[in-house]
Amino acid sequence: MKHIILACGSGIATSTAVAAKVSDLLNDNGFAGAYSITTCSIAEAVEKSQDADLIIATTVKPDGIACPFISGIPFLTGMGRAAAEQQVLDFMNA
Repeated sequence: MKHIILACGSGIATSTAVAAKVSDLLNDNGFAGAYSITTCSIAEAVEKSQDADLIIATTVKPDGIACPFISGIPFLTGMGRAAAEQQVLDFMNA
């Protein structure tokens, strides 16, 4: 099972919105039950990245992230969303 962290400034608003979109994407592509998603603030993401398989964040990548990182901004704006979705799917298929 892959552990995905969704991070935003506060760990409440945009990370939750993006988590729902990523979950729908993964479930629609046959990954139901193959992942878990946790939301947190970007300040917590560096430490939590030690135990995560992937970080998706709606902020700039902070120094110290210890796992793969994907920008979650396209899930909010729609611009570049197809490419971001493909990155997530490629990660899951790896």
